[in-house]
Amino acid sequence: MQRVVVFGATGRQGGSVINHLLESGGYSIRAVTRNVSSEKAQNLVKKGVEIVKGDLLQSPQTLVPILKDAHVVFGVTDYWSLLDRPEGAEQSEIQCGKNLVDAIVEARVPFPIFSGLPSALRLTDNKIRVSHFESKANIEEYIEKKGYPFVIVHPYAYFENLFYWLQPSSEAPGSFQIVLPMGPSNILLTCMQNFGGVIASILKSPQNYLGKTIDIVHSYTDFYKVANVLSEVFGKKVVYHSVSVEEFRRFPFPGASDLADMFAAYQIMFDDSHIQNFDLKIAKELYPQCHSLASWAEEHKSELLKLH
Repeated sequence: MQRVVVFGATGRQGGSVINHLLESGGYSIRAVTRNVSSEKAQNLVKKGVEIVKGDLLQSPQTLVPILKDAHVVFGVTDYWSLLDRPEGAEQSEIQCGKNLVDAIVEARVPFPIFSGLPSALRLTDNKIRVSHFESKANIEEYIEKKGYPFVIVHPYAYFENLFYWLQPSSEAPGSFQIVLPMGPSNILLTCMQNFGGVIASILKSPQNYLGKTIDIVHSYTDFYKVANVLSEVFGKKVVYHSVSVEEFRRFPFPGASDLADMFAAYQIMFDDSHIQNFDLKIAKELYPQCHSLASWAEEHKSELLKLH
């Protein structure tokens, strides 16, 4: 039975990978988390998953034992959990990634997978810098310099972000609104529920994907269309309100400025003259049973509406 080590096991990405590997069967899963006593970690134990404590901020030498006998490693770094680090989230995330890569190389793991992102600076023709894109792109550059083959995957904005984006309308009781600085521009969306299905498919023949980068895209759309889809599914009015990037930057929540940069970059990265940089088909080819936005919203309708 192949051993798969999953970092970020209690997060959306790692959690999705574990769910799909459990469903597939045939894997011994070792889940890595900073808090082994958390409710999410203990729920994994109940499913037969081995839980181990690990922190990517620690030296690679502390991570190597976790990788013992691993055939596959799924690695992800979390910029948003590092916002309070004194050296800054970007440099902290880069260090996390380098520690992970160094440990994987030292342990000689045959099939490592890293969940990264492309450089927004490069894809916006050096116009817009997005910290959490550049940090992950920096880690990918480090992987390339190491000369050790990885599979790289790129998920984009999650369907699941609608749990945060969807808010009660301040103007029309009983209706909803999405307030984001995207105008009519298109966006790439990833169904995180299906993300692990793509990873599980890759693991059926991982040697075919080593050294490759795979975009995980389930929808290419704009937020006016997103609002229309949700309105139809909910039977309630959902309106998209576009605000300026600078107005969004002033919103009072941690990371608002980073996200403002991201949305500004998206408007260039995903426009008609740049979209050819992305493969919009491969994720659906790898996991054909993926959700559409409408089917995902239908499945999670009660959760989305209960939030409000």
